[in-house]
Amino acid sequence: MRILIIGWCIIGWFSSSFGQSSDFLKLDSIVGRYTEFSVDNFGRVYLCKNDVLSLHYKLNDTIYTASLKSFRPRSLESTKSFRTLVFDPDRSLVHFYDNTLTDINGEINLVNAGIQQPILVCESFAGNNFWVLDGGLMRLVKLNQDLSIVSQTENLVTLFDSNQEPSQMLEQNDFLYILLPEKGVAIFDVFGTFIKIYPTQAKRIGVLNNYLLLLHDDRVEAIDNNGFRASSFTYAVPAGVKRFIFSNNKAYFLVDDKLLIGKYPKSTN
Repeated sequence: MRILIIGWCIIGWFSSSFGQSSDFLKLDSIVGRYTEFSVDNFGRVYLCKNDVLSLHYKLNDTIYTASLKSFRPRSLESTKSFRTLVFDPDRSLVHFYDNTLTDINGEINLVNAGIQQPILVCESFAGNNFWVLDGGLMRLVKLNQDLSIVSQTENLVTLFDSNQEPSQMLEQNDFLYILLPEKGVAIFDVFGTFIKIYPTQAKRIGVLNNYLLLLHDDRVEAIDNNGFRASSFTYAVPAGVKRFIFSNNKAYFLVDDKLLIGKYPKSTN
């Protein structure tokens, strides 16, 4: 059975307020100027600060740390409970860490695997596969643990005809999403077949159950993946949010000096 992942798990507090706007209730925080974070389905929080990756289980209690040295991640993903994917596009490198922050495979150079210019990387939930968006050949490639190509979608030049590079990619619930700044979200199926572009000015994306989540400056919009039509509901967010995750009755918002952890109270209407 597919492992339940971040943003899919328990949605009682979320579904109770469909069609309504709700304010965020802060419960706790982890202080620090972090650049990236992720949360696995056991509630473990992974944070990156400069060249150090840290794992927190009970909020401010740091359990493990790992020095990344010259590696500077621009994306961090813990949606598979047995590993965390860390990607540095400037050096075209990927590392996988287990839940003690032990490096599993060592340094993976995507250029050596035949990827000309890796822009984005994310997990795929078919085995140990992961996706890579190759900006050099403008193709979408799925690699297995041996770095062999499982599938690929080519000729994406017209799809990504923008002055800005795609900024985020994730696979959830049988869909692959790629955020195109100032244009929208390109939606593919899990085989890499293009479906449509959902137009939006969102600056980040996420997923909860059957909803695509769109982060704007002051709110998160939820779009039902059954047709990807209009927004189903919205949630107000704290000021200055850079990254976000909704998961297991909690909402996580990364701002300049801390990670905010809280929830949205159920509607009483």
